[in-house]
This record gives sequence, structure tokens and C-alpha cells, in this order.
Amino acid sequence: MRLRSSWLVSVVLLASCIDERQYDFQQVTLTPELAFPVAFGDLGIVEILSNKDTAYVRSYPDGLLYLYYAKTLPSSDIRNLFSLPDNSSTASFDLPAGTMPASSSTTTVGTINRQINLGLSPELLTEVLLQSGTFAHALKLSKQTSPPGLPLETTITLLDIVHKTTQQPLTVTAGNGSGSVSMADYVIRLVDNRFDVRVDLSIKPHPATYIPPATQANVQLGFNDMAFAYIKGFFGDQQVQLPPQTVDITVFKSTLKDASVSFIEPQIFLKAVNDYGVPCEINFSVLRARRGASTLPIQINPPNPVALAAPTTLGSSATTTLSVTNAQSVMGFEPELLEYSAAARINKGLSSGANFMADTSKLRVSLVAEVPLYGRVTGITVTDTLEIDLHELSETKVAEAALKVSAQNEMPLDAYVQIYLMNEAYQVQDSLFASNQTYLVKASTVNGSGDLQSPGTTNQVLNLNPDRVTKLFSARYLLVKAVMSTARDTNGTFLNVKFRSSYRLKLNVGLRARLKIDVK
Repeated sequence: MRLRSSWLVSVVLLASCIDERQYDFQQVTLTPELAFPVAFGDLGIVEILSNKDTAYVRSYPDGLLYLYYAKTLPSSDIRNLFSLPDNSSTASFDLPAGTMPASSSTTTVGTINRQINLGLSPELLTEVLLQSGTFAHALKLSKQTSPPGLPLETTITLLDIVHKTTQQPLTVTAGNGSGSVSMADYVIRLVDNRFDVRVDLSIKPHPATYIPPATQANVQLGFNDMAFAYIKGFFGDQQVQLPPQTVDITVFKSTLKDASVSFIEPQIFLKAVNDYGVPCEINFSVLRARRGASTLPIQINPPNPVALAAPTTLGSSATTTLSVTNAQSVMGFEPELLEYSAAARINKGLSSGANFMADTSKLRVSLVAEVPLYGRVTGITVTDTLEIDLHELSETKVAEAALKVSAQNEMPLDAYVQIYLMNEAYQVQDSLFASNQTYLVKASTVNGSGDLQSPGTTNQVLNLNPDRVTKLFSARYLLVKAVMSTARDTNGTFLNVKFRSSYRLKLNVGLRARLKIDVK
């Protein structure tokens, strides 16, 4: 804020027009009156709050403001209970000993039906869609024939592993040696973790060949690196510890600081969004609000342990809402953090069931805090630093000064204001008001529901100590400090009030100073 001394220029110009031959002035005393703004504006509760807090402010359709906090904590820990192990098996065919006559046609040796067991426990899976995995195969003779290299061929039909689109089984035909194929996009159909494979072996056209006794043709089967896109079946009665979580729930922390706050209708919810098609229960071992070293237990409904709703179809989710029944106490505690630790248990006490999950399934716990700005507060402190430059009037003597305050306040907040005078080093030199002059803004009156009844109006002139005003003219910065509290009733009791988005404070503060200037 800068005030220019254009009135001094006018005095000089006026003096230059005087004919000194007609008048003989030894000294002229001027007493101009100056007025300049100290503070003015039109603001609502959002402007009063800190930038950090306003990020959480929302408005209901009726204009009532509320704080909205939401944080989702994703967890895939139940998913981590399940993996598909590698599996290997060998189908062995006994070859006839002795000399095998030459043949120009293919000779069938035999067929082996093999059941592959994934070896899972306690899971009993019925269906798996693979997003990756490899089926490896190898065909080898246990002994050397003469001449070596008897030409064999095997056809491996994975009867219960079918393509998700064509529904055709995965079939591999191969000769001597080894190879592998991808099982991605194939569905494994199981009965209690087991599926069937058929292995056919034949001998291709060959010359006369001697086969040693006890010679076997071994067909090795390997299922490796299998990762599922989804699994179905019964997943067993299992438990997993969820990682501890903390949620920053600082309410007005940067603005309220040491203020005392009481909210009337706060609502806090924990929402568990469950992608797992399995009965699941969460048991909270820790559920509390924390402020420094102090804690307050959080009470929920339904009570702990909580049975979660489960989706009925793969790809959908089910939501369970847990309301915090002592939300008002929690918010009155002015917590910095909400903390919880929990364990999840699936299929509690069950021995069978139709469960499902996808590889992307999660249990996501969200915290939602919705705090209407309805209640009472005492001791909100708001400060601001203003620059002022009145050095051009540093030699001026102030004869008298007064502060004129005009305010129309729709917000239910009284404000006690003090202005501190600071030098260039931001050191406080003095204050502008006497202790009985700081009540500058009157709160609006409210009805029994805490709604605006009539704006608070202020129109007053405060006479200021000339010495302090002189310091004002030499100050470099002004520190404006306002301490605000909600409205009171006629007995001085703080009322529960509401803050709506339309409520405004219109404030004008001006300084009126009469100066005494001697011009020789």
C-alpha cells in the first residue's frame, strides 16, 4: 500500500503563485486531512481457510459447505494367496524287445491316459483361465537301439485344456526330441485340482531295428510358469494379514491450529470394495484415531469382525459400508491420522463353495469423511502481512487520527483484530489498537437451526493514539491478526452455526488522519 504526497505538490504550486510584494508571510500552518484504506474486501469462509484446507471444501445443493476427505487403499493380499505351481509328469511306453522288422507304415504302440494333479491345498479348483504359461514336452528312448534313432511320434491331447474361444483341446504332435507351446488363453477344466491328458505313441516307417530288453519310450510332460487370468472353485478356509495403513485426516489443521472445534453432524465411513467372489471377513486388530501420542478407538457398525459382501459374477464388485458410530467424538478429537491393521479371512468355517477371482481382483478399503461446516469454533487465528510505504510523510506531525470500520458480515463469526507495525526486518515495533478497540467485526445472528437470521453490521470510528499513528507512517509492513469465534447467544454461550457458500463478509477499514504542517 503506497500513499503519494501529491497534496504537497499542490501546496508548492499554490505558494509559487503568491505575490510576495503584497503579502509578508513568516510562517503558514496547514492542517490537511488525509484518508486512505487500511483493509477492504469481500470474502467468504473459503477465503479464510488455508489453501490446503480449501482443496477439501465442497457444497451441498442447499449451499451448506462441508469438508470431504476420501482415500482409497488398494490391497491385493488375498490374491497373493493363490499361485499355480509348476508340474511335471512322464508317460512311459514299454517297447517290444528284439529285432523289429522293417516297416513302410506307421505302427501304433499304445495310448496312456494320465491325470495331472496341480497339488494345491486347501484350494480345490474347477476352472482356470491362463494368461500365460508353457507346456513343455519331450520324447526320448531309455536305451539305444540299433541302428540308433528309432523314429517315434507322439500325439499329446490335453483333453481338459481348451482354447477360450474355439473350445478345442490343446493338442501337440511331435517326434523325437523336445519342444514347448504357449498355454495363454487356454482354459483348464479341473475336478479337485485334477485334469486329464491322453498320450498316443506310434513308430514311423523304419528299417529293421534291434530294441534292447526293458526299453521304454518316455514322454515327458511339463506345465511351467502358469499365471491365471481367473480361477474358480473352492479356495479353502484361509487367512491373510493386510498391511497396516494410515490415513491423513487433518481437519483444518493449518488454519485452526490451536482453535477449539466441535462439529455437530460429521460422518465417517469405511468402504470395502470387494472384487473376490468368496465369503470374506475382516477383523480389525487396530482401528483408531491418532493425535501425536494420544489415540482414540474408532467404533464401527457393523461391529468387528465384519463380513464383507461378495460379488456374484466374475468382473463385478460388492461394497460394504462401515459407519463410524463415534464420528463426532473422532472429529472433536481433532485427529492427525486414522490408523488400522486388519486380517482378512475367506471361507470361514466352510469346506466347500463356488468361489472365483481374477488376477486383477483386489480388496480396496476407502476412508470417507464428510464433515458439514455446522458446529462451533473458538480461537481461529488468521494472519496476513501487508506492505506499506508512507516514508514521504515521515516528517509530518499527526494532530489527530481515527480508524473508521464499516462491515456487513453474513458469516456467524466475531473477529477481534489487531494490526502490528513492523520495520523492514519484519520486527514488530508496536500495535495500532488499544486492547478495548480490537472487536471490529460482529457475527451475524442465527436462528435455532444455526442458519443466518440477519447480518452483523459494524459502523464505528476508533480514535487512535497519535504516537502509534506516527509509527504507522514510519512502518514498512503491517501484520494483521484476526482471532475469530462463532456467534454467541445472549448468555455468552457459543452457538452451533452453519456456514453456507453464499455467506460473505464485506469489510472496509480506513484511516483518517489530520496533519499539522508548518511551512516557513
